[in-house]
Amino acid sequence: MALNVLVATDGSEHSMKGVRRALELAEKEGANVTIMSVAFYAKEDFDEMPPNIQDKLEAQALAAAKKAKALFDEKGIAVKTLMEAGMVPANNIVRRAEEGKFDLIVLGSTGASGLMRVLIGSTAAKVVAQAPCSVTVVR
Repeated sequence: MALNVLVATDGSEHSMKGVRRALELAEKEGANVTIMSVAFYAKEDFDEMPPNIQDKLEAQALAAAKKAKALFDEKGIAVKTLMEAGMVPANNIVRRAEEGKFDLIVLGSTGASGLMRVLIGSTAAKVVAQAPCSVTVVR
């Protein structure tokens, strides 16, 4: 039975390393890959955010998923994509892994950089701690 792989990306170079690893698994082992991207925003930020910021963040997440999917399209490999929104992307990733009965989660070691990373905490670390399946963190 084919490996069911969930790969999370935010479009950053680190996260694209994870996408390339998932692509290798699809090429070499026939893994079924789902690309996931999470639009990150905190509800309490909404009062201070410009009205279109939610759309902008969702557009960025969509662009990240499209960028990742393009690598699979180039090789003619089928891949699913999904986008969610949430305050803690790790929670979305873990929940999706549980619901979709995935065998493996693949992620880049760091996505958001600098202050955002400190505020969010490492998504990879949270996913590793809470995942219902194996996790590969690509450096």
